[in-house]
Amino acid sequence: MTQSSVVLICGLLTVSSVALAQNNGGGVSLEQTRVIFSAGDKGQTVAAKNTDSRSYLLQAQVQNSLEDITPAPFIVTPPLSLLKGNSRQLLRILPPDAKLPNDRESLFYLSVAVVPSQSEPMVGSDRLSVGVRFLVKLFYRPEGLSPSADSVPCQLIFNRVAQGVRVSNPTPYFQTLGELTFNGRNAVLEPTQSMVAPQDSHIITVKGLGDQLSWKTITDYGVLSQSCQQTLSVPQETTR
Repeated sequence: MTQSSVVLICGLLTVSSVALAQNNGGGVSLEQTRVIFSAGDKGQTVAAKNTDSRSYLLQAQVQNSLEDITPAPFIVTPPLSLLKGNSRQLLRILPPDAKLPNDRESLFYLSVAVVPSQSEPMVGSDRLSVGVRFLVKLFYRPEGLSPSADSVPCQLIFNRVAQGVRVSNPTPYFQTLGELTFNGRNAVLEPTQSMVAPQDSHIITVKGLGDQLSWKTITDYGVLSQSCQQTLSVPQETTR
């Protein structure tokens, strides 16, 4: 599935499996991979699209993190909906009802659980339906952040460490690495290593480093940024 991250879930409905968005079409997909919610926005809209003839039930909410599934201070409407065959459903995200940091972005996740619509009475309580849960990053962006979001990809800083490289993000935005190469060779990034929080840093464990480093980040539009380059310096630290 190429349009968003998918996590397998199970629900107490009477169907064996659900086929979601794949390269050959068919099933349910979300029409964007991230949501930028700027302070002052009255709301943001995400569309769910069903290219299947079957109907699906959608349950949508914004959660605090991948691990913390408790509702975040955003409201999604409708929270429950029926997505009929060959149709679209608009999910409206309303502004947060809590005060969030105003000097940097905050990260949440839009969670959309999808299970097939029940067409027959349930025969036994032990029958399960396999569905999926789409997780889309939602970035809350305060007003007045400087510099602009499209100018920061090349502000990441990389330093050698014993375990690989430390990437530091001095900007007020979350930055996600979409591509990272050392002397022209692509580095394989773990999902937990690709995103760097604002004004934070972490270690990327890679081996066989070269001196010439290049990278691209993922923009607000879900595409790769311009290419950035840096020459790695002598190690300045070994552990943290």
